[in-house]
Amino acid sequence: MHFRSQHKWNVTALCAAALGGLLLLTAIVLGEVRLGYAQGNPTIQATIGSIIGGPSATPQPAITAIITATPAIPVVPPTATPAPSASQTPTPQLPTLRTDQMGIQAYPIIEIQNWPILIDRAQFMGFKWLKAQVSWKELEPQPGAYAAAFSVTRDNLIYAGRRGMKIMISVVNAPDWARPADARGKLEGPPQNPQDYGNFIGALLDQWGTAYINAIEIWNEPNLIREWTGAVRSGTVYKKYFDVAYAAIRQRSASIVVITAGPAPAGDTADGSVNDRRWLTELYKAGLPINDPNLVIGVHPYGWSNAPDARCCASPSQGWDDQRFFFFLDNIEDYRQIMIQNGHAAGKLWATEFGWASYDGLRYRDNVAGPLAIPPTDPSLAWMSRLNEQQQADLIVRAFQLAQSGDLAAFMGPMVLWNLNFAALQGYVNDGKPSLSEAGFSVLNSDWAPRAAYNLLQAAPKQ
Repeated sequence: MHFRSQHKWNVTALCAAALGGLLLLTAIVLGEVRLGYAQGNPTIQATIGSIIGGPSATPQPAITAIITATPAIPVVPPTATPAPSASQTPTPQLPTLRTDQMGIQAYPIIEIQNWPILIDRAQFMGFKWLKAQVSWKELEPQPGAYAAAFSVTRDNLIYAGRRGMKIMISVVNAPDWARPADARGKLEGPPQNPQDYGNFIGALLDQWGTAYINAIEIWNEPNLIREWTGAVRSGTVYKKYFDVAYAAIRQRSASIVVITAGPAPAGDTADGSVNDRRWLTELYKAGLPINDPNLVIGVHPYGWSNAPDARCCASPSQGWDDQRFFFFLDNIEDYRQIMIQNGHAAGKLWATEFGWASYDGLRYRDNVAGPLAIPPTDPSLAWMSRLNEQQQADLIVRAFQLAQSGDLAAFMGPMVLWNLNFAALQGYVNDGKPSLSEAGFSVLNSDWAPRAAYNLLQAAPKQ
């Protein structure tokens, strides 16, 4: 479900001087003054067209990563919503949400003077969890040789942890030197030797420490060919990689939450991706350590353009509504039944990705005057243009509410919203040509200005 492309930030310097002194002082106080620059390919989720058997999007050419000045947007803390006057329509009652059950995924390879703004944004919305994908091939391009992105990612995640956020990482993408010869240079996939993966996770924890790493998802969507090329796509094969990663983590920490890779909601496809329900069943049959209270099952219960409490199936179908894996609640309930059937009723499901896409209101560079974003033109992604910006916001808040109440609250752990800032990456929102699919899920615009989903999440009461 991911693209990989290097990028350059398109931001201006209008508030760099105003924020520079404050941020430098903050960095000194926190002991975080350091040099660093963003470099490397993001691991980015959203090409859901491939999940349903649609044409895969073409990866974008690499662009040299450059960070420019701090974005020219105000960092405004949340304020109380004023009471409506007699002539105003009252704001609909929003549900009270639990911050400890809410997370968001951010692209983390950002300069320290920019990174605090993103942490502000996440915390203003009330998120307790911050997730980042860690691309092994970008951080260790040669055996034992770590790129600058290794320390930049480490420092930014530690900064977020010191700000009070819980940190979740997902470790993905074997470098070519570790992959089977016939898989090198192709779609992403695991190493030939599973132990190499365990060794990298061990080295990461040795050098980053365990104080601020609260949870680790072991890979991402390994039932998809674009994420698991070079090995058989089955829960049984994945379990070999899980075992070495789990051992590496447990040798260093008993308290880090270990999350099985969230599979992509999918049926079997012509390109080789496999059914997620079968994949999870195979994983259980291979023998998970279900007695470990800090083992949880990762899931990605996307709903396409269907409401989170909608059910399969529509008749007649309007597209993307004729299979259970197109529906948020049906995905969750099917995963839960697999847990129960395999003696893991006491376990938890953590939604390490979920979200809805909208291109309404997205603009290139300037959220007020910039050119409007053009949605992806791939027919398999047409569902991404169905929702307006407010509908996207409403569905996200409703999904959090559902997962935190009723029967779901007994077995659902934190849910991580996809995504915070991918619309701001170079080439994801474009002038005069289609945007990338990842941009539509972002709660920030291309200039980091809040979208409707951000505003609604910020406004919702928290506990």
